[in-house]
This record gives sequence, structure tokens and C-alpha cells, in this order.
Amino acid sequence: MAGRGHVDVSERRLRPIYDALDASNNKKAIQEADKVLRKQKDLICAKALKAIALLRSSRRQEALLLAAEVASQEPIEEATLQALTICYREMERGDLVARIYENAVKKVPQSEEFLSHLFMAYVRLGEYKKQQQTGMALYKVVPKNPYYFWSVMSIVMQALTTEDEKLSQKMFLPLAERMVEKMAKDMKIEAEAEVRLYLMILEKQKKYEEALEVVVGPLGSKLISEIELQSLKQAELYVQLEDWPKANAKYRKLLLTNPDNWLWYIHYFNSLFHLVNSGWTPSEADEGSSTDVITGTVDMAIAFVEERVEDELKNGKRLQRGPFLARMELLKRLTERGNQEAADKIGSPSDLLKEYFGKFGDKPSCFMDMRPYLTMMKLDDHAKFVEELQTYLEIPKKGGELSLPSDVKSMQRHICCVGLARSLGLQEHLTERNRDELIQDLMRRHQHGLQFGKDLLPTDVQPSDSYLLMTVHIKYAVYLKTQERSLLFEMIVMLEKGVACSPSNAQYKLILIKLYILLGAFQPCKKLYDNMEIKHIQQDTLGHFYSCYAVALGHLTSACSILSAMLKFFSANHKDTTEYIIAAYKYGSFHKIPEIISFRERLNLSHNYSALAVERMLLDFIMETTNPEQMRELLDFMEISPEKDEIKWDLLKDNRDMTVLSSWEPKERELTDQQIEQSFCQDKQWLRLRSLILRSLAAVILMSQPAPLDGEHSLDKQDASKNGESQVGDGNTLLSLILEINAHVQDVECQPSSGNMYLLCGPVPTRMKVYLDGQHHILLTSIFQVAVDVHSLETSDLTGQSQELQEQISRNFDCILKTLEYVLDSMDTPIATPGSPPQVYPQVLQGLVLLVETLCLMALVTSQCQVMLKPLKATLTKKKKKKKNPTTIVPQVFNDYKMFVDSLVQFGEKLHKCLMEVNTVITGVDVSTLEIGPVLEHAEKDAISVETVWKKVKDSYQISVGEMSEVLKQKLQFLRTIRL
Repeated sequence: MAGRGHVDVSERRLRPIYDALDASNNKKAIQEADKVLRKQKDLICAKALKAIALLRSSRRQEALLLAAEVASQEPIEEATLQALTICYREMERGDLVARIYENAVKKVPQSEEFLSHLFMAYVRLGEYKKQQQTGMALYKVVPKNPYYFWSVMSIVMQALTTEDEKLSQKMFLPLAERMVEKMAKDMKIEAEAEVRLYLMILEKQKKYEEALEVVVGPLGSKLISEIELQSLKQAELYVQLEDWPKANAKYRKLLLTNPDNWLWYIHYFNSLFHLVNSGWTPSEADEGSSTDVITGTVDMAIAFVEERVEDELKNGKRLQRGPFLARMELLKRLTERGNQEAADKIGSPSDLLKEYFGKFGDKPSCFMDMRPYLTMMKLDDHAKFVEELQTYLEIPKKGGELSLPSDVKSMQRHICCVGLARSLGLQEHLTERNRDELIQDLMRRHQHGLQFGKDLLPTDVQPSDSYLLMTVHIKYAVYLKTQERSLLFEMIVMLEKGVACSPSNAQYKLILIKLYILLGAFQPCKKLYDNMEIKHIQQDTLGHFYSCYAVALGHLTSACSILSAMLKFFSANHKDTTEYIIAAYKYGSFHKIPEIISFRERLNLSHNYSALAVERMLLDFIMETTNPEQMRELLDFMEISPEKDEIKWDLLKDNRDMTVLSSWEPKERELTDQQIEQSFCQDKQWLRLRSLILRSLAAVILMSQPAPLDGEHSLDKQDASKNGESQVGDGNTLLSLILEINAHVQDVECQPSSGNMYLLCGPVPTRMKVYLDGQHHILLTSIFQVAVDVHSLETSDLTGQSQELQEQISRNFDCILKTLEYVLDSMDTPIATPGSPPQVYPQVLQGLVLLVETLCLMALVTSQCQVMLKPLKATLTKKKKKKKNPTTIVPQVFNDYKMFVDSLVQFGEKLHKCLMEVNTVITGVDVSTLEIGPVLEHAEKDAISVETVWKKVKDSYQISVGEMSEVLKQKLQFLRTIRL
């Protein structure tokens, strides 16, 4: 009783601390913990809770020390262990969580709870060997199947993650197989998850026959989580064994149960043509009445598919598309194989396509269903085919012309028909007049179709939106040829009106973002992107539409918040996916664990992730630093290693979704895999250049400000010097980075230009061309070389031996100043001119942004040169005083440096004046008399016009100029404070 009373007292005393933590009142939680500890010094749970409160109060070091004090007592009370676990997880110290449970298990080795917590701690760390051992210890304590299979899965993960394939195939997988076999022989396998793990082990060893025996045996009956899962697994294993007759029969049987499964049709046709190629002929046994019939000839396959079609037609219910698409797929494959005789038995391509359109033309998916099979038709038949489709439209005629549809289904058929006409290339050679008439017709139909969506929720997409999207695609194709920016304004006005009618249409918003970026206006993009409520993985797949353009177009404040928000998703990726893995262990979804880990790795290796991180670090240096000490603190926080490239270039993944936008383009103008690969290659080239610049800046900082003896970098340098490697502080690292930048730029310049003008659904080009044309790489490598030379002066005699170095520094100073003047003079194009609608020149804005950025980086490097030169001057002054010789010549480098800093300030003031002139030019454009072209003559007059669009563009440019001016003023003030 006394013991129980003591526990109750402790719980009662701890309750206020828990309440304060739950209320996020960390200050009160610390006070309550101190109050308890004054009364009960040995209540270590109170200390653990106080550590959590300290951590959440940004007192990390104190929290770590207090938590370590608690952990050193090796607690076994559940509340204390949980509090420590929370504290260490929030610190992202999973290794310490594992340690406290290791100590708990040593004290209470038979505790199921402690062992299971220890197992999950190892899961978070990816310690598969320790997982295996803990799982078996758990099974010995509590012989439950899940614990045993946790251990087996841990062995499988060792096999999947080891780089030694021989070790995987000869040791880990056979061991896992033997362990599961033992359970199978003892009749102890109880759940489907355990059977699926057994199959996974066998398949990883390519033991498909043994896996098949498991599936068809008693254990196979446990595969019940999905319909026909046992049969499907058999079919998949027959394919792996290349047993095409049985695979064919099994997929045929599956299709009898579900004739709408497209993937099964693909496997069925693959097995069919393997049999045809091998010359397979049916035996008497195969021609029996068994349901496992092998359709190993083309005629049998045609008959089977036709039967499925007839069954659908007889069904009388809602038709399924699978059999009709399968018939066209079979026809296409036969045509590609040159088997025209068999193809003729199915029918002509145009007849099948027309029949499909007649049955499914009112479905939004109809165009995408038919598109792969349009190539079967002859070029001469295209116009006739589209004309014949008009008979299915069911739109009444008035005065010999087609009138507007009376319902959504009729409208959807017309949308599909227009899309097919475009995809077949029938709109490619229209005269300008005919093209304008088509655009007018589509816009009129879009306006008319809005009546069908009057009762829709705001979250629903209007059924007539495709008309507007088609119009924009047609106009964008014209823009690619003419490069008339007036077309961009027209498209933006059309889409802004579209968003007003259909606020949830993501296609409108993504295209608007792209068009605004082409105009150089980022401000409207932020609202559009935020309204789409992009979440989770979409930050990676759709982030390329938006993420890096805030920096490119000078919206630096917005860029900070955007990059931080996106990086937060990537940094949370490891934590979130770990929770999914733990859930998979708990619920026995073992086959999902490798998938989740693969997903995690794909995100970690995302090109977008690396690009966002590099841009954010460069942005922090530009915006957050106003003295050399801040630069060093920021570098230590970022943990950048100049001598080590952290990016795994060969493993980078292109996670961009290039299919998110609808497209009705002809096959020859579709976005190809080659274009996507080329775009990704250019993105990597740009990222490599930015990464080299960032590492070079880090090398300058480390070189000019050596770390203290107990610092992390100094230890690294000592270790490196012991191993005979180059040290960061001696300038060799920076010198090699300069050579890398020059070599990389040469590689980029040698590669043929692709033009980079892709379709609307394609990527936007990088800033590489503007960067190289502006000679920013020359400016930065020159200033980096100055830093190397200044550092070399430390080991030279300033009054004698170093004359050559000083002259080299002087030449680089002259080169930088001349290049800066040349770059600014070459940007004499005005950023905007009046017109109808007004013209803007976003490449000029991008050039100004890059020039400001380069000047800021040069200011930072220049300040680090001052850090290196100041001790040299102090040493020289001391010598001068000792010798009392007033005629000692002041080394040239000090005067050159002072003149360079003054010239840099003067250039910055000149650049600032240019930025202010941009503001004047943008504001001076008069758009009050402008009219958007005749394109929208049928549209209703409303608040959205070219004037409102221009106002958004103008406001965005003004924000860009304002933010660049601010950061430039900050760096100029920084430069003015530099004195030797």
C-alpha cells in the first residue's frame, strides 16, 4: 500500500508539468518541474519532462545535459523512458533512444515492452542486424509469430541493402528462407503477410518454381486480401518462369472474372505473341473444356476478345471500356507485326475508333483512350475520319451549321472530336483567318458550356474548361513561332477569366504560373500556387513550375519563405517514412517496407531537393550577412564542406511530373522523353554551377578565418594533413574549385543549344544562358582567384618576393571592374516599352537580378580578403615602427585593394540608379487605351482585362526592383565599412 501511495503522489506531482507541456507553456513546465524537484530530488521523470520543456524553449544544450543525466541512471520506469524518448526524438537523436532501451533491456531482459520499443528504435536507425537480434530475443520471451517475422524481415532488409550481391544471395536470403520454411513445416504460418514475405524471399532469389509451389499449396489459400490474388500471383510467376502457355491460360481465366482489367490484357497479349513466336500449337488436352484454356493462336485470341466485346454488348448495363480497348490494342499489335490478314478479321482502325467514340465519346477519358491508336489510320483518312465523327455529336443543326450542345454529354463528345482533330494534325496548316475562327468558336462554346456547371460546388471543375485549355494551347503554339509577348497577355486574360468561373481548375493555374514567369512576373504566381494547396509529394513533382523562379525574378523575401516551406517537406520525409515503416512492421505489411524505403531514397536523391537547398544557402549568404563573423557563423550552421561534393550527381532523380497538363498536340510535337532528359541534363548543369559557387564561397570563408584549435574544421584539417591531403586553409581547395567552374562552363558552352522552347506542358529553361552571356562566371572566378592570391601573400615577403602576386591581384581587379561595366552597358535594352499590349523584357530583369547577386557575392569575398590583408598590414606597420624608417614603400596591394573597394561601391551606386530607372520605366507605361485583340469579342465584359494583368506584372516588377535595391544597399553599406 505504501508503495502504491508513493506512485500516486508522484503522478499527482507530475500532472501540472504534463498539463503545461500539453498547453505549450514551456516556461511554466520548467517552473513546475523545479518545484517538484525541490520536494523530491530523486524523481528523475520530472527531470526528463524538464528536459523536454528546455528543448522546446530553444535551450538545447541544457536539455541535452539534463537528459544525459537522467539516462545515466538507466531508468526502467515507463513514464521516464517515454519522456526521454520524446526529448531525444525532438532532438533527432534516435541513437540515444536506442541506448536508453538497451540499458532498460539489460536490467529487465524478459520485458516484452522494452524489447519491442528497442526493436522500433533500431527500425528508426535502420540497424537491420540489431533488429534481427532483438526480434529473435522478443520471440524467445513471447513466442508470437509477428516477432519471429520481424526478425526474418530484418534479415531480408540486410540482403536488400548490402552492396555485396554475393552475400545477399548466399547468406542472408537463404537464412531467411530456412527460417520461414521451419515455420511452414511446423504449421505455424498463420497470416497472409507471412506468406507474402515467404514469396518475396523466394522471388528475390529467383526461385520462382518454389514460389509457385507455395502459391498453389495450402499456404496459397491465405492470399485473400485482394480478389483473385492467388490466381494473379500464379500468373505473375508463370511469366517469370516464361511458361507462356500457363501464363496465357491464367490471364485468360482472370479476364473472364474481370474483363475490364487493362493490365491483364497487356500480359495476356504478351504471352500470346510469345507463343506465336515460338510456333506453339494446341494439343488435344489444350482443346478440352477446361477453364484454363490456352489461346495460343491469333485466331483464338481474336475470338476471345470478340466474345468479351459481345458479352459487354449483351450485358445491357453500363459498358466497360476494357474489351473495346483490348480489341484496338490487338489490332495495333497485329498491324505492327505485319499480320494484315489477321488484322482484317478484327476490322478497320477507323471503324473500331468510330465505334469506340460512339459508345464512350461522352466520357472525359475518351480522347486519351483513343489517342494511342490514331497512328493506325492512314494520313489520307484523317480528315474523313473526323468528319464522320460529326455524325455522333447529336447536336441539332440550325441553318446548315452545327449549333451549341444541349447537354454535357453532347458537349463532351464535341470536345473529344476537336481534340482528335488537333492530335491528327488537322489544325496545323490552318490559315490565320481559319485559326482565329476556330479560336472564336471554342471560346463561344466555353462561354455557353458554363451554364452546365451553374450548380457545381466551387471545388468542382467546369465541364467546358477543356475548350479554353485547347484555345490556350493553339495560341501558345503560335507564340512559340512568333515570340510575340502580346499573345502571352491575351492567354493570361483568358485564363484569369477561366479561373474566375472555375476556381478549382489546377490546369488553369499551372499554365498561368508558367505564362507569368515567361513575362518575368512572379508576384501573381504565389497566390495561384497557394490557392492550389499543393501538399506533400506534390511539392517535389510540381515544385519545378514555381520554386526557383522567386530567386530568378528578384522576389527574395518570398523566396526565403517558399524555399523554407519546400525544404521542410524534404527534411520531414525521413521522419514520416520511418513512421510508415514502423506501421508496416506492426501490421505485418512486410512487402511494403522495401517500397517505402525506395520512396524515401527517391525523395532524398531528388534533383529538386538539392536545387532548393543550394539556392536557399546562397540566398542566406546574400541576405543575412553584413560582416565576416556572420559569414563564418552561417557557414558553421550550414555545415558546408568545400572539399567534398555532397550531391550524388549520378544518382539524382528527376521527379518532375511532365504529364500533369493536358495536351492535344500531334505526335510529332508531343513532349518526348528525349526532350525531358535534355531538360533534366540542363537543370543538373545549372545546379552544378550553383553548387560550385557555394562551395567556393565556403572555401574563401574557411581560408580567411581558420577555425579555433578545438573547432570541427581544424580537426578535419589536421586529419587531412596527416593523410597527405590538401587542406582547406591553404587555398588549394579553392584553386581546384575555380578550375572546376571553368571546366564546367567550357563543357556547357561546347554543347549544342536546344533552343529550350518546349510546348506548354514542357519545362521552362534554366538561367544558364543569361548567366553565361552576363559573364558572371568570369566575375566570380576572378574574385575567387584574388582570394587565393591574397592568401598566398601570407607566406610571401610583401616588400619583395610577392611582387608578381600583387601584380596578378591588380590585373584581376582591373578585369573585374571592366567586366562589370561591360555587363551593365550591354543591358541597355529598356525593361518595358509601351505597346498594344505593352512589351516587357524579362531577360533584362533576370540579368539585373544576377548582376545584383554577383555583386553581393563579390562583396562577401572582398570582405574576406580584408580579413586576410589586415594582419599583414599590421605586421608591416610594426616592422616599420621598429626600424623607424619613414621611407618604407607601402606595398601595391593595399592601394589596389582600397581602389577596388571604392570602385565596387561606385559601380553598385550606378547599378542602384539603373534599378530605380526600371521603376520609372515600368510606371510610365500607359495602358489605359489598350484593347486586347479580337480574340475575346464574344466574352462578357468584366473586371479582368489586359489593364488588370499589366497592373499585376507592373507590381511584380516593382517588388523585384525594390527588394534588389534593398539587398544592394545593404551590401554597399557593408563595403563602405571595409577598411585596412
